[in-house]
Amino acid sequence: MNEKFDKNNQKLKEIYEAWVKARDEDEKFLLGRLYWNLPFFNKTVEGLSAYKTYRSLCEEERATYALYSSHLYDIFFSLSEEEISEIERTLPPYPYILEMVGRSRNISQEELEILKGNLGRNPFKSILFSKKRREILEKYGLITEEYRSIVENRELSDWKDFIPSLAVLYGGISTGIYLQTSNPLPVFLYLLTFPIPYQIMRYISLKKRDIKKFLDKPLFASFLFRSPIGFLLSVIEFGLISPLISKIIERCWYSDYFPDSFRKTIYKTHTFLLSLKARKFDEREIRKLLYDMELNSSNISRHTIDRFKEEVENGLVEIEDPRKSLLNPWTISWYRRRVVAIQKDKEVDIIDKEFVKKLARIEGVSEERMERRIKRYPMEYLGCDLWNDKLVYTRDIIGVLPCRILEALVYKEGYTALLARKSDEIIEEKILMEKIN
Repeated sequence: MNEKFDKNNQKLKEIYEAWVKARDEDEKFLLGRLYWNLPFFNKTVEGLSAYKTYRSLCEEERATYALYSSHLYDIFFSLSEEEISEIERTLPPYPYILEMVGRSRNISQEELEILKGNLGRNPFKSILFSKKRREILEKYGLITEEYRSIVENRELSDWKDFIPSLAVLYGGISTGIYLQTSNPLPVFLYLLTFPIPYQIMRYISLKKRDIKKFLDKPLFASFLFRSPIGFLLSVIEFGLISPLISKIIERCWYSDYFPDSFRKTIYKTHTFLLSLKARKFDEREIRKLLYDMELNSSNISRHTIDRFKEEVENGLVEIEDPRKSLLNPWTISWYRRRVVAIQKDKEVDIIDKEFVKKLARIEGVSEERMERRIKRYPMEYLGCDLWNDKLVYTRDIIGVLPCRILEALVYKEGYTALLARKSDEIIEEKILMEKIN
């Protein structure tokens, strides 16, 4: 196991160094896009697409989207438009973005390691490092007012969502006290000595930024000294048990022995806890939103956008309902690619015959003729990716949950698809240049 882990780390290091050494922006972009399944490239793509989506929305829609997006990273909000454009052109590994920020602001290497998220597995140490990370961000002005507002709105929204559960908890305790004493006075004393004052002060702390810093420490101390065992259990629950349960679910999710009924229940529970009421899936609505999306970027050509829109209109870009495909237990939208053909030496081996049939119907030719076209010019019809370090030709799939932030989700995944399309064009140009030379 350790040997495998070391080999994986070595591979990550080699790809990271290859990106740094690449002098050409297109070459950097290709490395970032083709290895986007690796954590540090994936975080860049997800963070960039979420940020671009956020910027594409009006103020009210931004606030709503920010409540549900888990990919709006603080660092992106501290970057200039020129820096964002550079990231869009080169797709650097996420640690490199942090190093870039660190160099421009003279952040020490020790502080930079904390920003990179090397928090350790110990939940108590994680709490300490998280606090240090916030202090570093504040120290160097990396928390913008805009992002601070996003965090505060999330905290307030989470508190409001949690209030019904707290009401049940406090109600149960109050009922127990009354049944033991048959006297309402101890119930009122209990409510007035902790739950009601604490939650009122908590609300004020979340709502009023100017007095938040004066209330947070007393509130924390009040909770800690009132119920040290409860505090310890909370740390264990959220620091150990919750992540462990999440990992177990993720591992079981992809097992053939995990029933779809369990998957559906878990997914429904997840969206319910997010307060996202899903509506009826309408593929035509999503295709129209994809077709009509306006991309404000000088780094993605008009030809790339038009070609993508044409394939959306022709039905070559597949649209999924996350509630039916159940690809991931926690994700409400995604962009992915499915292998259609594999490059084997000089031959192209087609493995997705059904998609070839679909292409043949659209082009108005026989299936056999379509196969010959794909084998001769695969990138005329398909995207290009790496799969298990092999060159493969792929088709696009977008999954979107129809809910209150549908337009934002469609934009995010559509933008991610366009990054992939740009990668395809770069590869096509390189292949053409090689043939000419």
